[in-house]
Amino acid sequence: MMVFYEERLLTLIEQGPYSPLTKKAYRSDVRHLCRNVTRIDVPSMQRYGTLLRTSYASTTVARRLHALSTLFDQLVTERALAHNPLAQTKRHPPIARRRSRFSYDEVRSVLERITDETIYAFCFLLLHTGLRFAEAHALRLTDVDWDTKQLFVRHGKGGRMRHLPLHDELHRVLLRYLETTCVSSQELFSTETGRRFPAERIRSTLREASLTQLGRILRPHDLRVTFATTLYHEHETDVLTIMRLLGHRDVRTTQHYILPSSDIDRASVNRLKPTTY
Repeated sequence: MMVFYEERLLTLIEQGPYSPLTKKAYRSDVRHLCRNVTRIDVPSMQRYGTLLRTSYASTTVARRLHALSTLFDQLVTERALAHNPLAQTKRHPPIARRRSRFSYDEVRSVLERITDETIYAFCFLLLHTGLRFAEAHALRLTDVDWDTKQLFVRHGKGGRMRHLPLHDELHRVLLRYLETTCVSSQELFSTETGRRFPAERIRSTLREASLTQLGRILRPHDLRVTFATTLYHEHETDVLTIMRLLGHRDVRTTQHYILPSSDIDRASVNRLKPTTY
């Protein structure tokens, strides 16, 4: 039975109006489900939810169950399922994880420890554009307009495309990278054989450099948060502009990327004055 559901769900994903990145995530969700359950019913989904919560962060669990519920609704519509079992399964709200804050200067000090030209350029781009890792990883040479200093994000989350301005220093870093590295494919970040540069190699190099420099682990997503936080606190960029740059649909999502500043909090409190009567 699960073989039928797996094939049908994968077909729905391919036929659906999803971006390539979303399709990839949904396929992974379906295959993981079909490896771990034998039926699509309420008890099975309850056990599967428990399994997910023991292995993944709460936000990942919520995303995966939401994706599966969306696909199950389509099975109900075509009468392959009598009802959506996830609609009757209690969802645990994701637990908000406090983000580690890294200042722009701290991140720059970590990047200066990276000697691999491709990884350095990739991380420098994340810090100065706020791109998601997958968005940057999917960039092609033709997505960069060197004359107007603009970057075309072709594979944004949810299939949303956008143009971003290229920071002047980032423009120079990318040009230097292309001049000193043999790029043998249309991928912006590729190996000498023309394959897309390994994602895990980027993550591990950044992790090792940050542990050496700061004694803390810096992840690619932290560069996106530093980008948003720095624009807001240090350059007084309005939150709607940051929302557009990050590719968010809802400003409430963007607010989670702007981390609090203890210096600003302290300055605000120090403005309090005694009231005179």
